Amino acid sequence: MNAATRWYRWSLLLWCFAGGIASAQSGPDVTVFTLSSVGNYGAAGGIRGYSVGTVSCNIGTQPLNWCDNAGGCGLGTTSADHPVIAQNVYRLKNDRFEQIGASWLKHGFVSTNSSQSGCGTGSCQAPPLGGNQLGVGCTDPYGSGLNGSRPLGRRSEVNATTGVFPHPIGGGGSTAQAWNQRMAVAEVDVDPALNGGARYFVEGHYVAPDDAASGNALNNASYREVLVSGTEFNLLVQGTTVRQRAAIQGWQAIDPTVQLVNVDVPGAIVQRFHVARKVIEVTPGTLWRYEYAVHNLNSDRSADRLGINFAGATIFSNIGFRDVNSHSNEPYDTADWPVTTNGNLIQWQAPVFTASPSNGNAIRWGTMYSFWFEANRPPEQISGHTLRLFTPGSPGEMQFEFRELFGNGFE
Repeated sequence: MNAATRWYRWSLLLWCFAGGIASAQSGPDVTVFTLSSVGNYGAAGGIRGYSVGTVSCNIGTQPLNWCDNAGGCGLGTTSADHPVIAQNVYRLKNDRFEQIGASWLKHGFVSTNSSQSGCGTGSCQAPPLGGNQLGVGCTDPYGSGLNGSRPLGRRSEVNATTGVFPHPIGGGGSTAQAWNQRMAVAEVDVDPALNGGARYFVEGHYVAPDDAASGNALNNASYREVLVSGTEFNLLVQGTTVRQRAAIQGWQAIDPTVQLVNVDVPGAIVQRFHVARKVIEVTPGTLWRYEYAVHNLNSDRSADRLGINFAGATIFSNIGFRDVNSHSNEPYDTADWPVTTNGNLIQWQAPVFTASPSNGNAIRWGTMYSFWFEANRPPEQISGHTLRLFTPGSPGEMQFEFRELFGNGFE
């Protein structure tokens, strides 16, 4: 093991002990404790529907509200106050990390307050309001059938930064096909015959108002690897759930040459984007391949432009883009982002959605977009990155950079 690798591993270990792997947090803190089996609802038109079971855990110091009606459930409010559950599917193939599926939202309706080893101290503290709260150290299972039961709720109704949503939730979501409202995945993206060597991951993500208000919204997503099996393309869970980590962080865990940076929008509640990249030297000294992924964890402001500046005129080639489309009558546009290049700049930007500008194809919460290109300049000659925020406000854009620790990657 060389010095660079030792330094990286010791830094990762120190980061974990310093709080990178969260333990009990002040206030309510809901996390995805386990991702259980994946339900398969069949296919129509080349699209297959899935849902994944989730077990939640409150690792905080106070009960988490789990009220499903407008009466407030004795919480001192007049509106519903509970978590919503998003489910996602990702693929890692040929060094490219892509989101290939996303669901609508399961709205929590009652908590069982179960005890399970490893959730907090492992001893569930029964909350004062019973099933209208998730107690400290308590778990609550939602199987794949429950998380896939329709009607589900629109993501567009939820402010993921605050966890706030209207009640009653809106309707009108299409249920004409088995995949509507569920994790909708194109069969060509999971067909083993077309995806040799690919690896797949499911992700669960809870968003809750009191969790967000306590500053605990940045550890609410967990992921687990799945294996595609059979002619029906079943997704079989593998290994264990990686808790309190979004799936994009798993890309770096698998491949330590992947670099990842948190892009945090300041405010009373931090709005976080994860940006990851992998750089591959295609032709020594003359050509580099760049793979980027931008994940919006909980930003209600979203993002609609990614720009990468090089120090000097650059030749760009083999440029690509991949998003994950909203579906089932969500209001968001699905048009791909066109790319422009100008001397030293490559930039993707969401097109204006003239029918409803506020519903343009921005990177909304719980979604990830992928970008790639080749260039005749190495990463050391990148002078900066810009991520523009879609909803007006201050700041209007975020500048960020990757630290080149040991040349092109970590080693």
